[in-house]
Amino acid sequence: MLQVRRHSQVTFLHSEVLDRIPRIVHAFSTRRGDRNDFTLGPPSSPNPIVQMNRARFVASIGAPGWPIIKLNQVHSGTVCDIDDTSAAGEAVEGDAAITALQGVILSIQTADCIPILVADSEARAVAAIHAGWRGTAAHIAETTVLRLMEKFGVDAKSLAVAVGPHIGVCCYEVGDDVVEAIGDAAVFERRPEWPKPHLNLAEANRRQLVRAGVPEGQIEISLLCTRCREDLFFSYRREGKGSGRLLSVIGIAP
Repeated sequence: MLQVRRHSQVTFLHSEVLDRIPRIVHAFSTRRGDRNDFTLGPPSSPNPIVQMNRARFVASIGAPGWPIIKLNQVHSGTVCDIDDTSAAGEAVEGDAAITALQGVILSIQTADCIPILVADSEARAVAAIHAGWRGTAAHIAETTVLRLMEKFGVDAKSLAVAVGPHIGVCCYEVGDDVVEAIGDAAVFERRPEWPKPHLNLAEANRRQLVRAGVPEGQIEISLLCTRCREDLFFSYRREGKGSGRLLSVIGIAP
C-alpha cells in the first residue's frame, strides 16, 4: 500500500517496495499543496505556477534542484534512453524513460492513466512509465523492463515496481475498440449494471511486468482511483480537458 507523506505543505505518496532500496528517490504527487489545486503539468505550460509547483514538489521529496527529465507523452510503446540531461530542457517523445544517471528525475504526467515507477534493487537503473490503454496495448510496461535488461544488464528478478494511482476498473468504461486492441479478456470486467466493459489497467500492466520476469511479490499496486478520489487527485474523465496534472517521479541519489 502506498504511504501518504507531507512536507512543506505538499502531500505525496511513497511506495513501500521502492523505499526499501537505498538511494532511490521517488513519489507520486497529489492535488494537495497550499490549496487543493497543486497541478504539476503540462510541463510545457507557460503558466509560471506550474513550473514553481514542479520545483517545490521535487524539493519536498528530497531532490532540490535536480533536473527534471520531461517526456512528450503520445500514448505509444516508445521507451527513451536518457543518457544526459538535455531532455530537462526540451521534452523527448515517448511514454517511458530509463536511466542510470544520478541526480536527475524521470517524470511521468498523468490524470487517469497509470504511472509506473521501476528501480533495480542495487539502484543501478530506474524507469518511469506512462500507460493508458493505448500504451498498454503497445506493451509499454513489458518493453521497458526488457530495455532495462538489455541496456544496463539488470535482472528482471531484481526489479521493484510501484504502480501509482490511476483510474480504477470501477470507473474505466471502454468501447469494443479498446477490448480488441488489448486482446486479453481477463483484464476486462462486465456487470449487468454496466452498459459497456470496464478495463482493469493495473491488472493488464501487472501481467506484462510478470511476463517480462518481474516477481509478483515485488510489484506494488495502488488501489486508489483517480476518478473516485477527487479529494486527492485530478481526473481527466471527471474534469475534462481543464483537469490539472499529477506527476510521478523517480531518480537515483548521487
